[in-house]
Amino acid sequence: MFGKGTKLYSIVRMKCPRCHEGDFYKGHPYRFSVMGRVKDNCSNCQLKYNIEPSFYHGSYYVVYALGVALFVTVWVLKYLFFPEAGPGSLLISIVVTLAVFSPLFYALSKIIWANFFIKYDKSISEKKVVDLQHDSGSKK
Repeated sequence: MFGKGTKLYSIVRMKCPRCHEGDFYKGHPYRFSVMGRVKDNCSNCQLKYNIEPSFYHGSYYVVYALGVALFVTVWVLKYLFFPEAGPGSLLISIVVTLAVFSPLFYALSKIIWANFFIKYDKSISEKKVVDLQHDSGSKK
């Protein structure tokens, strides 16, 4: 389910959607100096990540859906474990969890959006392995 070649592998590990090798982001989602900055190209297969100008504006729909899923999750958990709590505590719970998960959701939205349009190409990963074996064999 999370094996190499699946969309989930690329999303969870935040790797290149095409080769699943190179990093998609310049840094960790919680490192605020590079938060959400996508690399220009894949370091492994040289895929250009910015397919067209404003390509990642569509990821706003994805981050909205992730936010709604978080809201519903917090609401259900609060209802199950703290049914006597009022709406004020629900609001505080949602705001706090949203503040904590926002950088992660921002990063996830872009990698999910890219995976909608970029397909995994097994031949690129295999080619890289063959090239590495060929290079190591020629140095002997």
